Amino acid sequence: MTISPEKKDLLLRCNKCGFCLAHCPVYKVTGIEWASARGRIALIRGALLDEQLELSEIRDSLSNCLTCNACVDDCPAGVQTAEIIFNTREELKKRSGGFALSGLVFSQLLGSQANLGRATRALRAAEITGLRSAAEKSGLLKLAGDPGKVFKMVPRVGPGSGLKNLARLAEAGQPAKPASRVAYFAGCFAAYLDFEEAAATVRTLQRQNVQVSVPQFGCCGIPAPAYGDRRSARAMARRNIILARSLKADAIVTSCASCGSFLKEYAGLFKEDAETAEAAREFSAKVKDLNEFLVEIGLSTEMGTLKEKVTYHDPCHQSRYQKIRQQPRKILKNIPGLEFVEMNESDMCCGAAGSYGFKNFDLSMKVLDRKMENVQKTGATLVASSCPACIMQLRAGSKRRSTGIRTLSVVKLLDEVYRQKPRK
Repeated sequence: MTISPEKKDLLLRCNKCGFCLAHCPVYKVTGIEWASARGRIALIRGALLDEQLELSEIRDSLSNCLTCNACVDDCPAGVQTAEIIFNTREELKKRSGGFALSGLVFSQLLGSQANLGRATRALRAAEITGLRSAAEKSGLLKLAGDPGKVFKMVPRVGPGSGLKNLARLAEAGQPAKPASRVAYFAGCFAAYLDFEEAAATVRTLQRQNVQVSVPQFGCCGIPAPAYGDRRSARAMARRNIILARSLKADAIVTSCASCGSFLKEYAGLFKEDAETAEAAREFSAKVKDLNEFLVEIGLSTEMGTLKEKVTYHDPCHQSRYQKIRQQPRKILKNIPGLEFVEMNESDMCCGAAGSYGFKNFDLSMKVLDRKMENVQKTGATLVASSCPACIMQLRAGSKRRSTGIRTLSVVKLLDEVYRQKPRK
């Protein structure tokens, strides 16, 4: 078959040196060659360039890649494995004709704030009525396989979630004379499944004398390419870009590392649409990771004390995709009483990778076990991070090992110490 020169060049850059092996989380826990970047790319070349394999034959190798891009760290050729994996998943999707179903899921659920709200309210109702607990105790979730195992890790939906409630909270706490104005991109998880994360972000920004608006942004779109559906990702991105045109904000801030990484790469989705690509570049230029933004404007030191030993887990979409590493550490080290200790392999993937566990639960847990070993070796009583999926995964790891180690986002830690000192 014919593939574009650009995609062909990506595949041919790999010189099979094997430097990627030492960095790949999946290879570390399996020792299987086709579970490394070099092995995956060799299989993809065999299917797309040499036509010695059918794409369907390498489906497992495509699906169990975490797309963390750890393999890029020491790659002499700078091979972008995640981009190759996304391209190949898209090609597989084309051949299998699965766009209609995935498009429906993304457009009618993640692409619709109304339907996302209805879904979380239904989940909330299931919790209140005891249906969720009953399903877990009955063993029904076991019949669902990997998705059922992951569902047990999903946090309980608290009352009052949603962007409208978040906007009301923001409006009530605006500073009288703001130094800057930001639009908060809450993302799907914080807005609906962890409202306290979103609320903590709003309060923390306002503590810095920042005026916060909460636009009705939809999903950033990052789940779609993971399933080979860039078409849906473009649709979701386009809605956010159009909405942002009417905003009067100095920055678009997000507390989710995954959202931030994808929002900053919107222009790449519209390579063949020059007009939208320019608007996408303007949008992305305003996007800031919360840690990045707080360090840039200067963190308010009017905070209380937290006497704990803390370590930090680097989300892949923060440390590798956005090159943000020192900012969260600087914030943690500025919290009075907090003792920071670095962990080994702090930037190794925790195995969450969005919805990775829905298809590869056991492998996800093996990667998580290695991460938790490193966490425990630090002697920390608390592990911080900046990605909802990572935090959910790390909490599951702590529970799985009965470590008693707390897991919190950096912004929740900040909110905790700020609330010890009421605003003047």
